[in-house]
Amino acid sequence: MKTQLLNWGLGLSFILSTAPVAFAVEPAPIGENDKVQWSKVVENPFDGKIVYDKNFNDNLVFVSSWSKGGIRATYNRIESRLVGYRTVWHTRTVHRKHRKYEERYPEREPIYQKYRVEQPIKSLQFAINGQIHTYDEGPVSPELATALASAPAGNMLIRIVWRKGGTQDMEIGKGTVQSWKTIFSPSEG
Repeated sequence: MKTQLLNWGLGLSFILSTAPVAFAVEPAPIGENDKVQWSKVVENPFDGKIVYDKNFNDNLVFVSSWSKGGIRATYNRIESRLVGYRTVWHTRTVHRKHRKYEERYPEREPIYQKYRVEQPIKSLQFAINGQIHTYDEGPVSPELATALASAPAGNMLIRIVWRKGGTQDMEIGKGTVQSWKTIFSPSEG
């Protein structure tokens, strides 16, 4: 009996450890290099009217998709690690005894490899017209849709809440914010 109970307990812990985390923003269905129209409303056979947005720099890539069926977002941190060194030859001008000489000298230069680390997103928060709205999964609620459709023109700062705790503010482009008026308008089916 103890063996059966132990096996049942191990099975349950495996199921719980592999169960998906509830209340989490799904990853975006596109990547930053995909050939899509950014910040413009397009028709998608799976999502209907949708707009794609991206924000990136040397340290991060944030890609999102916005439709009534759901908001999806992927955040990748760009990191690098030292993988070795190489010798690089440089030339410099040296002045000796009133003459100029070209002199070559070696220098060790580090070689870095860049890689991505995806950070799972728990939820997204929006401060619109003096109210805080939160999205974490599934279809966009009528309240959030109304808020997004009425967002002020221009770039918008949103807050990412990480699954492991902590937050980070991210900017959504003005073209995407403008597109929300079309996508999340109550008159859109």
